[in-house]
Amino acid sequence: MKKILLFFAFVSCTAFAQITINASDVANMFAVGNTATIHEDTLQSNIDIGSPGGGNNWDFTNLQTNLMVTLESINPATSPYINNFPTANICNYSSSTIGGNFSEIWTYSKLNGQFDVLGNAAESSALPGFVTSINYDPYRRQYEHPLTINSQWSHSYTQIISINGTPFNSSNVSISTIVDAYGSMTIPGGATYEALRIREELTISGITSVNYSFLSKNGAQVNVNAVSSNPPNSGTIAVDGTTYYDGLTTSVEQINNLPNNYTLKQNYPNPFNPTTNIQYSIPEASFVELKVYDVLGNEVATLVNQEQAAGVYRADFSGSDLASGLYIARITAGNYNNSIKMSLLK
Repeated sequence: MKKILLFFAFVSCTAFAQITINASDVANMFAVGNTATIHEDTLQSNIDIGSPGGGNNWDFTNLQTNLMVTLESINPATSPYINNFPTANICNYSSSTIGGNFSEIWTYSKLNGQFDVLGNAAESSALPGFVTSINYDPYRRQYEHPLTINSQWSHSYTQIISINGTPFNSSNVSISTIVDAYGSMTIPGGATYEALRIREELTISGITSVNYSFLSKNGAQVNVNAVSSNPPNSGTIAVDGTTYYDGLTTSVEQINNLPNNYTLKQNYPNPFNPTTNIQYSIPEASFVELKVYDVLGNEVATLVNQEQAAGVYRADFSGSDLASGLYIARITAGNYNNSIKMSLLK
């Protein structure tokens, strides 16, 4: 079973030490309006997972993108299947078109100190009129908080697959998880993060699989699925699936309509610590790309990467895990290009 995690990535930092991920960090990751891009590398056959303990330097810059999906954190109360997951306080929506078929998935979770996934519901144009859902009874514990080196837990649940509300398959699942390493993690594009390594051993219907996750405090991550059910715990291992999450788009709000010109205003506040907002306007429907770079030209966050209607917008940006210094926000919209300098002072 592939492990799909729903975390998002903000920015990078330059000192690599032991970190602790708290429930409050996860709440920030899943703020309504946040989006993230998941990249899947289906061709990668080997990954260097480092070794237990500290001092690791995980280099994932060679990962490719064979499949890309965008996730959006939405208000669970406004989602179509909240009645199936009434205790959920997090909902992530994704859509994709594969082989000409359009699919939508709503994943429901509960954050109440610990982070538990409750299940998901999916629709596909390949099966019109059918809703496939997966329920984890009572839940699938994704993380126990605080999440730090040597954290570990075991958990069991029943996985129930249903079509239009009628169960047709159920399986008993057990998970054993340990946080056994930390260090620096570099993902495609050059962004580098402090990260924890999480080893998960999952057994479903008697079949065991092992997954490794490399997770930053702000949610940037790489997930690998080992080929072997008993892989070595250090060095290079054979894998049959790898995903990584790059920049998080923080909340983007349309605050006005029909401007006359393209503009990119100076962020406010500036200097900032650790959050600021960036306002821009587009006079006509345009594909907008708004990114943040460090002074070396490394991309540290993608704030907007989508088609937007004419209007005035505000994008929030957090530098909570960045080092103090100068950063550059750059926008491309239609034929318009502009950039501003932003100062992070801690």
